Amino acid sequence: MSVMFCKEIAFSQEKLVPLNGNINLMYHSPQAQKNNSLQKVTALYDTLPFFEDFYYASRSIYPSGTHWTDSSVYVNTGFAIAPPSIGVATFDGLNRKGYPYNLTAQPVVSAAADTLTSRPISLGVQSSYTYSAADSLALTFLYQRGGFGENPEVNDSLIVDFYKPLYPVVTGTVTNYGAWFRVWSTKGSNSLPGNDTMFKRAFIRIKDTAYFHNGFKFRFRNKATTSGSVDHWNVDYINLKKNYLRTDTVYDEVALGYMPRPILKNYSALPYYQYQSTEMGTKFSNFIRNNAVGVVKNTNYEYAIMDENYSVLHTFGGSSSNAGNVNPFVTRGWDSVATHKSPPVNYTISPFSDSSRIYVRHIINSNPDVWKYNDTIYQKFELNNYYAYDDGSAEAGYYLNTYGAKLALRFTLNVTDTLHGLDIYFNPITQGNLIQATTYRMYLWSDGGGSPGTVIRRDSVAYPKYLQIGHNQMPRYFYTTPIILNPGTYYCGIVQTTNQQLNIGFDRNFDHKDALYYDVSGFWQQSAIPGSIMIHPIVGPSARALVGIKETENKKESSVKIYPNPTSDKLFIETKNINECNDCKIELYSVLGNKLNEEELGNGVKEIALSEYAAGMYFIVIKQNNKVVSQNKFIISR
Repeated sequence: MSVMFCKEIAFSQEKLVPLNGNINLMYHSPQAQKNNSLQKVTALYDTLPFFEDFYYASRSIYPSGTHWTDSSVYVNTGFAIAPPSIGVATFDGLNRKGYPYNLTAQPVVSAAADTLTSRPISLGVQSSYTYSAADSLALTFLYQRGGFGENPEVNDSLIVDFYKPLYPVVTGTVTNYGAWFRVWSTKGSNSLPGNDTMFKRAFIRIKDTAYFHNGFKFRFRNKATTSGSVDHWNVDYINLKKNYLRTDTVYDEVALGYMPRPILKNYSALPYYQYQSTEMGTKFSNFIRNNAVGVVKNTNYEYAIMDENYSVLHTFGGSSSNAGNVNPFVTRGWDSVATHKSPPVNYTISPFSDSSRIYVRHIINSNPDVWKYNDTIYQKFELNNYYAYDDGSAEAGYYLNTYGAKLALRFTLNVTDTLHGLDIYFNPITQGNLIQATTYRMYLWSDGGGSPGTVIRRDSVAYPKYLQIGHNQMPRYFYTTPIILNPGTYYCGIVQTTNQQLNIGFDRNFDHKDALYYDVSGFWQQSAIPGSIMIHPIVGPSARALVGIKETENKKESSVKIYPNPTSDKLFIETKNINECNDCKIELYSVLGNKLNEEELGNGVKEIALSEYAAGMYFIVIKQNNKVVSQNKFIISR
């Protein structure tokens, strides 16, 4: 990484710097993944042919244990520009936890960083066959310098090593066997590549007889500035096989290239109680490519929308009427068949809990197709307690380099709710130790007619935090006290109390620059940089937190049903087992935890009149002998 690492936007003081990618929130649990691979492998040696295209990037941020023994590289769907198929392995200056190898490393110093090592491979005898140099074995792969990340400089490099299992290594009087040898490398450049949207192909012939033994391995590694997510290399389509010619560059397949655009119209994630049918998008936006050269591929596309148990709720396509001819990518670009490129949604989600997950499975089918793995991907959408515009993959860092600079993100409440704080992704790129010692304040503004208006909340100073518990981990910063907000448009964000570059995560795949505003000179401007800032407003208080319920002593939620929800003037409470709710009472609470009403529940169906209460969120708590047995949220919407 060079010292001059900023990408400046003309006539503005908002800027981007290199930033690491967090695995997509839309496709993964927000909890840190404890397993390094998709599956455990018990076989002693892997066998040929060996092929890896990281198709599972929508499910795992770590390399699969089917082929790999380590996990420091970041498997993702966002860093590559025009990848041959969904998923790449990205090498940078971050370890497997998404944290710098050396937080204080200088930008001009390049050091060892990520490593990706294959499992031992049988190149000796495989199924009674003995390999030799006459088999024309070769390792090939595609690599891209920079992509949506930062361009590696001339002192940075990507390296491939081969392992000789029986090579003697003498240390004193002890002889051990096995050693690594560099067989290929490439350097970065101090100038931005003119063709950084293209992947290059590496071809490494295996001729040395010392490699033709069981236990052969190969590995990728990079040298980079180790202070953060910089000096990016994207690697894909790793193939090791026999009878491999340099001219074997045609891949007869159709693949999905990027994750499709979200199912929601305005956000990638939405709070459960803010969801309305009007939030649904009208179409997906797919990126499908034909990797064959000079061959038009007849391809079928379909998708299925599923609930959190993977039960199918809605389908589209899958019949011959949805098939279309896809031209080669090298000549015509992404698939332009209308029902492939922009399939209609024509479906409205019906949330079934206050933390609903919706999955969308996208499938393409074309014959012949040499690699079917990359023909299916899954998306996950959450209706939980936060807003998000980004896809969770921060390929750049957004900063304002002025003391007192203001940054604001627009969001809209459909019903009254409580704002608790913000998830903000700060990333250590360089000088991370200095940035963590600086401060900022969280602010909230009203709508000033299309831009931030009056200040609603100026909070206490806070410090940027860098988590070390895995990729995709955003620290949560709480306001000093929660803020009750009526329906309407608001702007949340920060005001800098430092000149340091705070470098907030910036997703370059989903473009919501229209929701981002900044002020460095006394007036608000809409962002001119395509992408989405990684700031998530947190709304929707829990009954347990506000009402002071520490524990539900007798869990009987399954015996109580409340409906309709949302409602306008009446709420019905149904007890399914009349013997379980003897001596039960109902308590109605406001969003602030104030008790508004108390009644006996009785048996059967209880009706509660709500006409005297304003629109917004409320809580129903059911107690038996003064012990909480059920707690439910509901919305009054008029």
